[in-house]
Amino acid sequence: MVKPAGRLTPERTLMATAAALVGLVAVLSIVPPVLSQLGRESNWLWVVYAVPLLVVPFALLIPAVIRPRSVLAAVAAALTVGPLFILGMGIQPGTPPRLTIHLAAILCLAALVPHVVRDIVDRRLRVLWILAGLLLGVAIGYLAGGLMGLHIVTQFCRMPPLGAEISSIICSG
Repeated sequence: MVKPAGRLTPERTLMATAAALVGLVAVLSIVPPVLSQLGRESNWLWVVYAVPLLVVPFALLIPAVIRPRSVLAAVAAALTVGPLFILGMGIQPGTPPRLTIHLAAILCLAALVPHVVRDIVDRRLRVLWILAGLLLGVAIGYLAGGLMGLHIVTQFCRMPPLGAEISSIICSG
């Protein structure tokens, strides 16, 4: 007889759904470009950005799915919320990937907030590390977004083949 891995809790369900959504966006963002570039000479620099922005948050959500009551797993999941929101802001508004990434971040928050509130009421203050993880995650997200923006500016701004008009449109905002 096979024993179940654990009790199905609301936190586990929310984290599993968030991890599945991030994994889905990661697969759909990485696999088609890789398949389209097979056998051609191409620039693989986008992989350097895609892996940390999509695969790392997915990997950090997995421990929270396996052990939803663990503070360390919750801190790892909290670290992903900021980068997911910032990553979602970089995607074109109204598209399914943006909705999916933001929904995953909201599901993470929905799983973490009751955990934090319940443990603060029970006077288990070590759960405050989750709040520190959320704040650090937002800072990491802004830093990653800023570095991506800096890369775009240094790659395309003041580039002679583009011309002054196109370069000023790309770099104006």
